Amino acid sequence: MKKNVTKIPANHNEINLYCFVGEAVLKIQMVEQALSYSITLKMNPTETKERADESLKQNQSYTLGKAIKIAINEELYNLSLQDELNAFLKQRNWLVHKVIIGNEEDFNAGNIKEELLNKIKDISDKAESILRAIEYDLIDFCSSKGKDMSETLALLNLQEQGIRIRK
Repeated sequence: MKKNVTKIPANHNEINLYCFVGEAVLKIQMVEQALSYSITLKMNPTETKERADESLKQNQSYTLGKAIKIAINEELYNLSLQDELNAFLKQRNWLVHKVIIGNEEDFNAGNIKEELLNKIKDISDKAESILRAIEYDLIDFCSSKGKDMSETLALLNLQEQGIRIRK
């Protein structure tokens, strides 16, 4: 027999947690997407657009860990960015797999600590920073192949100023 269960609505702290986790996960997915594009372009710089698009379809299914492993094995980035990616993967894994560990009592009580929210926000901020580093790296790569990236660079600069770009 099924018991009637009354659901307790989320309190303000829990809603903040859900928003912070959601923002972090979304930004992590943006990093995964940027890595997919970057890996595709850097590993197939002379391919036709059609073949590159085909390769991108395969690369887009990579998890963050797999994409980072490929990028490092293929030496697609400078050592500084590779180190950042490795450190970021650890943060991402904590968020996805271990955020509850050690916080069970707080979660059950609906008491979300500020330090936990700050740690999650730091992951969001780091994802955004890494995304920009990948974007600038890709602009440099394309420029080195003779592509005019001035319009893309101008759009990226506008985004960094907080201007939403629509294309």
